[in-house]
Amino acid sequence: MTDTGLVFDVDGVLVDTSLSFPAVVSAAIQIGAKDILGYPAPFRLFDDGHYNIARRSPMFNDDYDIAWVFLSWIASGAALQGGGGPVSRLDWERLIASCDGSPEEWCGSVFQSPVDRGSVRKTCEEIYFGEEKYLLFRGVSPEIRIGGLWKRERPCLEKGWESLDIPTGIYTGRNRQELQLALNLLGWDGFPPHLCITPDEGISKPSPRGLKILEERLSVSRIIFFGDSESDRKAFEAYGKGLFVPIGPSFDSERGGFPDIRTALEFPWISKPQ
Repeated sequence: MTDTGLVFDVDGVLVDTSLSFPAVVSAAIQIGAKDILGYPAPFRLFDDGHYNIARRSPMFNDDYDIAWVFLSWIASGAALQGGGGPVSRLDWERLIASCDGSPEEWCGSVFQSPVDRGSVRKTCEEIYFGEEKYLLFRGVSPEIRIGGLWKRERPCLEKGWESLDIPTGIYTGRNRQELQLALNLLGWDGFPPHLCITPDEGISKPSPRGLKILEERLSVSRIIFFGDSESDRKAFEAYGKGLFVPIGPSFDSERGGFPDIRTALEFPWISKPQ
C-alpha cells in the first residue's frame, strides 16, 4: 500500500505528439485564414516557434484553442498589419501574455468578433482524426479528407500501467476519443476510464479539480504529477501537495526536470515515494 499516486499528462509525457498537434494547429490556421482573408496565404502563418510560445502559456491546455485564438487575431486585422510575411512571434507572445483566465473569456474580451470556436475545433478534429476515425467517432464524413495526423504519434513509454505497481491516473486535455487513440498506442487499452480526467467531464487544466478527484479515486493522500506544460504546473500548484515532475524540452533548464518519462520513472523516489 502507498499513500501516493502517480498522475500523468498524456501529450508530451506518455505520447510524443511533436509531429501531430503542432501540425494540426498550423494546418487549421492555414485553412481558416483562407476563409478570413478571402485568399490562400502565400506563406506559412503559424510555425513551431508560435506553437512553443503558446504551450508556455497556462491558457492553452487545449491545442485547438491555440488555432482559435490565432485565427481570431488574424480576423481582427492586428496580426497581419505589415502584410508582408509570417506573423511576428514577439507580437504573438505579447498578445497571449495578457491572458490570465480561460481562452473563451479572454478571447471574447480582446477581440470584438472572434471567429466561431466550434468551426475551428471541427477543422482541427478532421485533420487530427482523419477520414476513417472522424467518421467512426463523429458518425459523419469529414469535409477534409486526409489520413489523420494522429498516425504520426509515438509512445514515450514501453511498459504497461499495471507494471508501475502504484495507483495511477491520467489528467489530460484530450477528449475521450483522442485519449482512446493514445491508450491504444501505449498498449494501455484496459486502463480504467474512471481514472482518466478529460474535458468531457467539464474539467480542464489549469484547474486542480482533476488532481483532487483522482486523489480520491486512487485512495491516496498525495499526487506525483508528470506534466510538460505551464497548464500542468499551474494545476499542480493549485492542488498544493505532493510533487510536480517537469517533463520535456519546455523544462530543460529547470532543476528537477527530466528529458522524458522513461528517465523520470527510473528514479527510486518515484517508484517508492516516501
